[in-house]
This record gives sequence, structure tokens and C-alpha cells, in this order.
Amino acid sequence: MDETERRQEDRRQDHETAAQLHEAAALKRAFGSDAAQRFLKLRGINDELAQEALLENYDRRQAARRARALTGG
Repeated sequence: MDETERRQEDRRQDHETAAQLHEAAALKRAFGSDAAQRFLKLRGINDELAQEALLENYDRRQAARRARALTGG
């Protein structure tokens, strides 16, 4: 496997992980954190990574909402 093939394989995995994290975020909104973490665990994404991703996503959205509220938007 050459460098180009290795990079393509990494990108495919990153897109797949990103899609799973996106789905987990939707599950978190609908059913809570436990459901989202179980979803990721079943897909081989470890608990620490899952928690960080879900919290980061949540914190970013909350910060955006606070900023919009402050600016009146």
C-alpha cells in the first residue's frame, strides 16, 4: 500500500467516524447521552473519544446559542 492509498483509507475511516458521531449527536438530542454513547460503543468508538466528541458538539452549540441571544439574533 503506497502513501496515496493509505491517505484514502484514512479519509474513508474519518468520514465514517464523522457520520457516526453526527448520528450519535442526533441520538443524544432525542434519547440522551447514554443512548448516544451506547451507539458509538457498538461501533467501536471508545468511551473517552465518544464523550469528548459529544460534549464538544454540545458545548459548541450552546456557545453559539448564547452568542445569538446576546446579539439579539
